[in-house]
Amino acid sequence: MPIQVDVDQRKTDIAEATFRVAAKRGLPGVTLRSVAAEMGASTTVITNYLPSRAELLVNAVDLLGDEWVHELERIRGEGGEQVLQRAMRASVDWNHGEQMRCQFWVDLLTAPGRVDEVDQHLRDTAKNVRSIIEDILVDTDHPEPKKTADVLFLFAQGVFVSIVEDPDSWPPERVTAAARQLVDQI
Repeated sequence: MPIQVDVDQRKTDIAEATFRVAAKRGLPGVTLRSVAAEMGASTTVITNYLPSRAELLVNAVDLLGDEWVHELERIRGEGGEQVLQRAMRASVDWNHGEQMRCQFWVDLLTAPGRVDEVDQHLRDTAKNVRSIIEDILVDTDHPEPKKTADVLFLFAQGVFVSIVEDPDSWPPERVTAAARQLVDQI
């Protein structure tokens, strides 16, 4: 009888291992073999789901983007008075694990010769997140949802770079306080 495998969970496990390898070895160190070794598995465990390095990277990008998009959609669905504050906090709050993921994201953005699939997933996630922020602003009857969504989205993207560049200067409390002040001014 074949072993039942939750494909989504397996891909999530592979993405998490990809982040750990990237944190230890940098993006060039992310290979099918290194991710399999991180999981304590054979490369077949990886290639059954993701047959190439490009698909391995896309899988990790998908997890990052999907988590962010789903969290913002959940917050939007809850609504309420502080919906924009909660959405921005979810977009900029971080811990060590999130810092590791941001490092992966920044490394992908700056990697020479990225594959088209990775570029497309990065662009799609950015468009989705910015769109949800605009939708939240429309829901709250903000007078300038498009311009304001641009500002909030660019702020969140800048946070990713800042916590990778100098995490000691940008602890989570400082970042969320800045996000709160920005939303209050908007």
